[in-house]
Amino acid sequence: MNDKIHSGNPDQAAVREVLERWLAAARQSDLDGIFSCYADDIVAYDAVLALRFVGAEAYRKHWKACIEMCPGPVLFQMGELKVEASADVAFAFYLLRCGAVDDKGVEQASWMRVTVCLKKRAAGWRVVHEHFSAPFDPQTNKALFDLAP
Repeated sequence: MNDKIHSGNPDQAAVREVLERWLAAARQSDLDGIFSCYADDIVAYDAVLALRFVGAEAYRKHWKACIEMCPGPVLFQMGELKVEASADVAFAFYLLRCGAVDDKGVEQASWMRVTVCLKKRAAGWRVVHEHFSAPFDPQTNKALFDLAP
């Protein structure tokens, strides 16, 4: 992550650690690692295929399908991470460059916007809501995948 500013807030540091674990697991297409960061009752608004996913089981199926669509090396680059945390609730937002390398070795990636909400539970901090989105042009209804920070 390119945002290395850490405050003295231990909850912010713990949330950042969850997001760093998620990022490492996503880069490895490690479903168990990815889902160790999510709560069982997660509600996710992914940018692909469905309006929402309710519960870890539904979201895991979606993640599995996405991983299978990208069998080559995957790309996940987090930027501009901001974290706010209290004793038991936190939110973070960042830009995420995600995609994959196709079978011809060509990178297919774009920057997305991500917001996550977390709650501290007995097992630690877990993502209870995740929202990925891409900006779009309302004149053409086309996603703007060529934007960069």
